[in-house]
Amino acid sequence: MIKRFSGQFTLSKIHRIFWQTKFPKRKQCSRCNSRSISVAADRRFVCRRCKYLFSILTGTYLTRSRLSLDIWYELIWWFVYEFTANKSAKETRLPQRLVHRCFSIIRKAITNYEEAEVKKFIGEIEVDETYIGPKFKNRRKKKREYYRKINAVKRGRGAKTLHQPVFGLYQRNGKVYIEFVKDAEKKTLQDIIKGRIILESKVYSDTWNAYKGLKKEGYNHQTIDHGNEEYVKGTVNGKVHINGIEGFWGYLKEHLLKHHGVAKHNLILYVKEQEFRFNNRYLSTEDIVIKIIKILMKSGSSND
Repeated sequence: MIKRFSGQFTLSKIHRIFWQTKFPKRKQCSRCNSRSISVAADRRFVCRRCKYLFSILTGTYLTRSRLSLDIWYELIWWFVYEFTANKSAKETRLPQRLVHRCFSIIRKAITNYEEAEVKKFIGEIEVDETYIGPKFKNRRKKKREYYRKINAVKRGRGAKTLHQPVFGLYQRNGKVYIEFVKDAEKKTLQDIIKGRIILESKVYSDTWNAYKGLKKEGYNHQTIDHGNEEYVKGTVNGKVHINGIEGFWGYLKEHLLKHHGVAKHNLILYVKEQEFRFNNRYLSTEDIVIKIIKILMKSGSSND
């Protein structure tokens, strides 16, 4: 393996980085949290209280990983710099499937973190929906023929029924939250708004019918009419627009393009990755690396 980022550190230094993210103060038992710990013969740790045998990776997203921590440290840097698994494999001379599995574990951990971290929004909130998926003409020939056969689309044209509907909330100068939805109808979107946005917040949206009635629910709801080429309008208390969330849609779709297609069952992981990157956009590259290590070292599970 070619070490571009981890080569400057010794293996003991990298181990210390992972240890410090999992146990900032003192080592403790992964089962009973006792700090009465001894070193076992195989260099793992044993709790003197409950006799539990564990290692640094026990109970983390890396529990089942057989890779050394210097390889993980190297690949996390490549991930943070937004290299694809294929490009990272070529640069590090590691198997592409191995790198892809590692990146998938990181994305799963980030997805769970974002779902737990982003809770309630308050203040000025922009809401909008979009659709993610390839254009009909860019789909594989067999797929196009299949969709035409079942009348899923009109000949030569795509349809939103073939795309994944996505709903987003953006707190101005703050975080974004993205959720996959079954449709963009009123009940679906307003259930998310009621669950995620605190009452009396200012909610900005376009004039889509799904947002009607938010004022009656207690929100300060103002709209922008894109149909009449209205994109920003001024008010006494501020500007009405949804440029923030629409800007994120452009950011999201641009970053998805470099993967040249993502399997539908994995799409949520790639979307949540971009949500995480956007929400941590003010952190330095090194700080994002450390944050991802902290996320990986928290309690989690992986199928890889």
